Amino acid sequence: MLPKYLADAVQRAARRAVEQRAPAWFLASVTAVNANGTVDISTARGPVTQVRRLKAYSSPAVNDVVKVSRNADGNWIVDGALA
Repeated sequence: MLPKYLADAVQRAARRAVEQRAPAWFLASVTAVNANGTVDISTARGPVTQVRRLKAYSSPAVNDVVKVSRNADGNWIVDGALA
């Protein structure tokens, strides 16, 4: 039987691993608009660079609040800006 502190640490590590692999959507702020059509964003989990965006989000601007999605493989996409 594992000591409680070790069992708790293993449980926390497993939870983090599952959360990082789970698909999800987030709100983020655009921090840079790149010449290659991508944007850099700041999320509650930290910065993410070179994120592709949908064609409908055609005029990205720094400080836009955007909805972003992440799939289970860790790929990000900007769905669009909030009104």
